[in-house]
Amino acid sequence: MGLGAIVVPGELYRNAPAGIAPNMDALLSDPLAYLEVAGRSTLERTIERFVRAEVDAVSVLQTEAGSRGVRPSFTAFENVEFQTVSDLRPAIQQKLQEYSQSGIEHSFLLFGNIYAETDLLDLFYFHREARQTATRTLNREGTLDLWVVDCLKAQDFDLDAMFLQPKTSSNSYFIREYVNRLITARDLRRLASDLLQGRCVARPSGREVKRGIWIDEGAEVHRWARVVAPAYIGSSSKIMQDTLITRQSSVEKNCCIDYGTVVEDSSILQNTEIGICLDVCHAIANGNKLLSLDRDVVIEISDPAVMRSNYPLPKPATARKWASNISLFNRRKQRQPTPARLQPAGSAPERRGFETNSMKG
Repeated sequence: MGLGAIVVPGELYRNAPAGIAPNMDALLSDPLAYLEVAGRSTLERTIERFVRAEVDAVSVLQTEAGSRGVRPSFTAFENVEFQTVSDLRPAIQQKLQEYSQSGIEHSFLLFGNIYAETDLLDLFYFHREARQTATRTLNREGTLDLWVVDCLKAQDFDLDAMFLQPKTSSNSYFIREYVNRLITARDLRRLASDLLQGRCVARPSGREVKRGIWIDEGAEVHRWARVVAPAYIGSSSKIMQDTLITRQSSVEKNCCIDYGTVVEDSSILQNTEIGICLDVCHAIANGNKLLSLDRDVVIEISDPAVMRSNYPLPKPATARKWASNISLFNRRKQRQPTPARLQPAGSAPERRGFETNSMKG
């Protein structure tokens, strides 16, 4: 008896009310499932969970717009395939038919950006014993877009009627483990905090160099920088001198936090550079865009010396301006570097010896 999985990243069949995330489009261009949080995306973590549950085939169906977020590393598993489709609904039914013809009798279906750490095999056994076409999951907050379906029966079933059914049945599967629906940017920030504080099974990528401090491969932390646990520094990122990374902050891959800047209770998404002497608090930074979680407002920074994306590379004039700001700052601070200060959890950050330009949320 074979077991498959169909994953549809994005917003199809999402239960969120209209207008719940008005700032998402302004801040992000890709679905939240594609964004790396503490070194890995929820899509990658979900695929790995299916593979570890010994699912025979995992199919990721995505629209042409969503396919931009695919990373080559996702295809490391032999039984995982990515398929770009123009219409998701008939593509799902076709995939269920292919599964049935190849001997796969049941399949997981996961829609949207949900990250759930439930026991997948227990969910499958529950569905098989219930002998129903589809079994939907739910948690304390309501229904989830994670299902198990009978591949043969579901081919002729009205998927819209099944997936959009708002009420639960007595045969729904209740998930008690960790779940994050990843509907809003605030959910993204909560996931980073939960990963760093051990509220879920998953852990940040990289090596835990000190209790609660994860440093990923190729990251550079200046000897004069301070990192206070819990915190994550992503692959190939640079933390410059006199910076402070604290309070469950996550600096993702290929970022740069420049001289004298404080990052507190914030997520710096990959390929983002933050300028000198700034204070980034309770926020999510993505390139030259900053979402204040306190005010729920997205600010677009026009000055590349303050915030910018480092992909593609800046024009020479921009690079010269960035370098001149660094030179100006170095002239103001003429101290010798000391060993990097990696501070465990529970330690209070010391007061900074310089003024910062406020970017608090």
